[in-house]
Amino acid sequence: MGVQTTQWPSHGAFFLKSWLLISLGLSSQVSKLLGCPSVCRCDRNFVYCNDRNLTSVPLGIPEGVTTLYLQNNQINNTGFPAELHNVQSVHTVYLYSNQLQEFPTNLPKNVRVLHLQENNIETISRAAVAQLLKLEELYLDDNFLRTEQVEIGAFWDAVNLKLLFLSKNILNRVSFGFPMNLQELRVDDNRITTILDVELEDLPSLERLNLDGNLLTNRGIAEGTFRHLTKLKELSLAGNLLSYPPSGLPCRNLLRLYLQDNQINHIPLTAFSKLRKLERLDISNNQLHVLTQGVFDSLSNLKQLTAWKNPWFCDCSIKWVTEWLKYIPSSLSVRGFTCQEPEQVRGMAVTEINMNLCGAFSGAPRTASDRAVG
Repeated sequence: MGVQTTQWPSHGAFFLKSWLLISLGLSSQVSKLLGCPSVCRCDRNFVYCNDRNLTSVPLGIPEGVTTLYLQNNQINNTGFPAELHNVQSVHTVYLYSNQLQEFPTNLPKNVRVLHLQENNIETISRAAVAQLLKLEELYLDDNFLRTEQVEIGAFWDAVNLKLLFLSKNILNRVSFGFPMNLQELRVDDNRITTILDVELEDLPSLERLNLDGNLLTNRGIAEGTFRHLTKLKELSLAGNLLSYPPSGLPCRNLLRLYLQDNQINHIPLTAFSKLRKLERLDISNNQLHVLTQGVFDSLSNLKQLTAWKNPWFCDCSIKWVTEWLKYIPSSLSVRGFTCQEPEQVRGMAVTEINMNLCGAFSGAPRTASDRAVG
């Protein structure tokens, strides 16, 4: 008598397989749930430990997590357990608005995006940054960084770093060096007075440089400072103390140049002569009375020129501007050529003036002291 075997119906095998898959999926979810630190909330690959008044990073961050939210706590530099460095799956960490005084150590080794804004960070060591070899974006805005407290070469080992934000600190120089693959650098709203040519020479991939809101004069920008930035597309120098556009502007690929809110009182004829790809130029809120004829002639690709809030003196010397404006292509938007002096034409756009009568209201523009007396 042979041994009898039971044959599962085909639909029964299907349901068994489905049940096993569901069970395994639930088991995986339970494991992740059990691995979630009790003070945090876990949702798929995200761990939310933010806004909990924590003084340290909770133990037990599970493998598989990709994004770690730790912002708006009280975490200080002693609050990073060594085991955190070995969580390989984490690639984004939010640590802004905490109580950090130094660049932290023991962060997950594979972090690519790191937010450290609005802390009290005063020092950065090369060893600390070197723990994060895959770092691509680093946000250090609104801290208390001083140039002398950033170790020379602090960022050199972060060879994959492409974006570095150092805005709203207390830097007076950028002499500590940057990694060669950097594509965007923001050091706006610091106290930078001087930039030497060697300080930006090893940035062949840089595309955007923001130096707004510093204390830069023309003398403080060394000759040739920008000559190595051959891939630069955007340069912003707004809100400094420039008297004229800096010489040696990067000409090969520059598309956007922002010079507003300075003290520019003249623009040399050749200032923009090599910027043939330039699309946007802002010279607003400076001290420009007149412009040298032909100063924009080389800007064949220009799409937008902004010139608001300058004390334009609309006598016969500005006649060439009115003629130039008549023949610019429709693709070019020009705004802000509004007369401030002489009194007869104040508030009028230069295009509204009958230049056949310009001799009737010509005369030298008044100085600030003249206006105070008058």
